[in-house]
Amino acid sequence: MSRAPFQVLVVPFRRVGDQVEFAVLRRMDMNVWQAVAGGGEVGETPQQAAVREAREELGLDRPVRLYPLQTMASIRAQFFADRVNWPVGTYVVPEYSFAIDLTSVGIKISDEHTDVQWLDYDAAVEALRFDSNRTALGELHERLLADDLPLPIE
Repeated sequence: MSRAPFQVLVVPFRRVGDQVEFAVLRRMDMNVWQAVAGGGEVGETPQQAAVREAREELGLDRPVRLYPLQTMASIRAQFFADRVNWPVGTYVVPEYSFAIDLTSVGIKISDEHTDVQWLDYDAAVEALRFDSNRTALGELHERLLADDLPLPIE
């Protein structure tokens, strides 16, 4: 399918006893740590793209709860090869953020990544390369502390 002019970011988390851990993945092509990220495909909603990207990058074999986050970012379109197929005048694309609860869910990372780490909040913030990832992680962390996750997308 053709890539749509939007990006999704999915922050995986799990509860381990009283603690929360966040998954960060090392990208093969850039050797940086990030959350699950990818582009939408033509005809997909951001939510559908987030589910697909999480399945692909984490090898999920069953549905998991997807939570919409308020965090949004913009990424310059010049970083995407598919820009040539987008409407003239597309200079930035939106990045929509989500969280997924992987408590008691096993993962198997895709070939897009070389490693995964489950980290506490402070270590995850330190590891993440991109500001948009740190912002989404910060929002999720605050929501978990306040017991204020939004309703999951069904």
